[in-house]
Amino acid sequence: MKFPQRQFLLAAVCAAFVGSAFAAPDARIAALAAKEKPALLDTLKDLVSIESGSRDLDGLEKISNLIADKFKALGGEVELIDPSAEAYRMEDTPEKMGRVVRATFKGTGKKKILLIAHMDTVYTIGMLNKQPFRIDGDKAYGLGIADDKQGIAVITHIVSMLQAMKFKEYGTLTVLINGDEEISSPGARALITRMGAEHDAVMSFEGAYVKEDKLSLATAGIASVTLHVAGKASHAGSAPELGVNALYELSHQILQMRDLSDPATGLKMNWTISKSGTNRNVIPASATAGATCACSRSATTTASSSR
Repeated sequence: MKFPQRQFLLAAVCAAFVGSAFAAPDARIAALAAKEKPALLDTLKDLVSIESGSRDLDGLEKISNLIADKFKALGGEVELIDPSAEAYRMEDTPEKMGRVVRATFKGTGKKKILLIAHMDTVYTIGMLNKQPFRIDGDKAYGLGIADDKQGIAVITHIVSMLQAMKFKEYGTLTVLINGDEEISSPGARALITRMGAEHDAVMSFEGAYVKEDKLSLATAGIASVTLHVAGKASHAGSAPELGVNALYELSHQILQMRDLSDPATGLKMNWTISKSGTNRNVIPASATAGATCACSRSATTTASSSR
């Protein structure tokens, strides 16, 4: 993953004036963002250097402690919340999920602003050794750097910039960082929903796989699909004709359904995992596959940033 450093400036300019949605960019903010960039890259390195897959509870505990400490240092009232008790249970939802970091900052205004991001990644334990954090030219690379450790770093240093400017014209500024987004936020979704309703504006710092600077005003809905095939087992060497190969049927059905995506309507469906059989010399009696779906018609607006 790579994170274009110039996107930090756009995010900072957008967030620093959350009370004025159409305010023109301010030269003071641009200068402060440029000054803040080295510290942001240090934070990004700290975050990327901790493996935090969605099911890696040890890694998620370590990174949530780091995030909590950073917001405490900025003067926030910080809580570490276990979201497991009110989780929405799906087929692949783990029994326990990573903690949510909630940091609250009190201002002198009236509006309530919520900034959200997530700390978990899709990567398995051990990949960090092969792909450590690095900077090459104007881009930073690392596991989960764009999705979504850049979001955590940007929020952290936006708060730092607001404090440097002594900007407190909000009523409450709340930061919410969850650890189960990559598995559909089964634990944190209830908390995010409640807090979203309690705030006047919510800004998500989820990474975007786009080349241009873009502010999205809507996001995709998601769903999962599971396909189960039942066959009949038989010895694959001596009597394969007595079996019914579930893997063959699974493969056929996946090929039949691979074109269900419809880019024109924003529907994306992709088969991503499959499993069949028990032994190499046995006709598989069962097979399963899983797909992820997303559907959106995002409204977006583009904005240029200083290079």
